[in-house]
Amino acid sequence: MRQQTVAEIMTQEVISCVESDSLKLVNGLMTQHNIRHLPVIDSKDARFLGLLSQKHVLREAFYLAKSSGQVDLSTFGSRVRVAEVYSSGIVTASPDTSLEEAGRFFLNSKHGCLPVLDNGKLVGMVTSVDFVRLCVDLLHERSTQTPADS
Repeated sequence: MRQQTVAEIMTQEVISCVESDSLKLVNGLMTQHNIRHLPVIDSKDARFLGLLSQKHVLREAFYLAKSSGQVDLSTFGSRVRVAEVYSSGIVTASPDTSLEEAGRFFLNSKHGCLPVLDNGKLVGMVTSVDFVRLCVDLLHERSTQTPADS
């Protein structure tokens, strides 16, 4: 049996941001596209730098609220740049990483996404939701097999 890879289930058209983007912009992107993680890409050479998550945005909003006593959501993060708050040193996968290895990453780390890189460039993203979808598809496939198929 052939070993399946993350390339088979990853999202290839990934919404990303650059380090100079404002938190206001990325918060809008996350809301608009209903996503929790944005890969951060170097604006000069398109190299993957790290991840910005909803947790980063919320932490910054709480910090601003605590320091100023309030946060105006219409202007929130307009002066804060992604470079100031994103996480670097992120675990990544390559397109040929096995699904089993990626699945174990999600089970052991409790992270919600795994960026997929090829030569330092972002080529896709695998999320825990992709694994739930795969599991549902496999369960459906199994339940529709006739006894003769087994």
